[in-house]
Amino acid sequence: MKAFLTASAMLGLGLAAAQPALADNQPGTASAVQSAFAGVAKQHYKVYVLPGGMGFVGPDGQHHDSIAPSTFVLKVGVPVTFTITNFDDGSHSITAPGLGVNIMIKPGTDESDGSIKPAVTTYTFTPTKQGEFHWNCMVMCDGPSHWAMSPGFDGPGRDGYMGGTFKVL
Repeated sequence: MKAFLTASAMLGLGLAAAQPALADNQPGTASAVQSAFAGVAKQHYKVYVLPGGMGFVGPDGQHHDSIAPSTFVLKVGVPVTFTITNFDDGSHSITAPGLGVNIMIKPGTDESDGSIKPAVTTYTFTPTKQGEFHWNCMVMCDGPSHWAMSPGFDGPGRDGYMGGTFKVL
């Protein structure tokens, strides 16, 4: 439980830091999003991979492997860096073929005391086209049920767990 609380606290901090400020515009409007990116030279997302025991609870009442956040809003032509902390001892990926993204996420390391030392993967790319692009983890995970790998809205990873969306403006 302590590990879950620690990861949850870190997740909350990362999510808050990940979104650009919306200036004085009304949140959720096109002008607010465009203003948020005005003058942005580089984007950065902190992303967390949570193993089943720490991941989000599914409709089955069980914790599942999760990548959070799972939706990324990006600006075309502006470089974005992902700093991904993996609390799981398995490899994962964030793969969006339509955007040409295939981030291979390093596994955490099993320690002698039974804990997992998180691994950090850094990946930078510049989106070259606008649109909405589905991503999913291409590494079979979330065993033994593999529930998080079941079909989501547009692919083999359940959105909000091991699947999500890049929204490129």
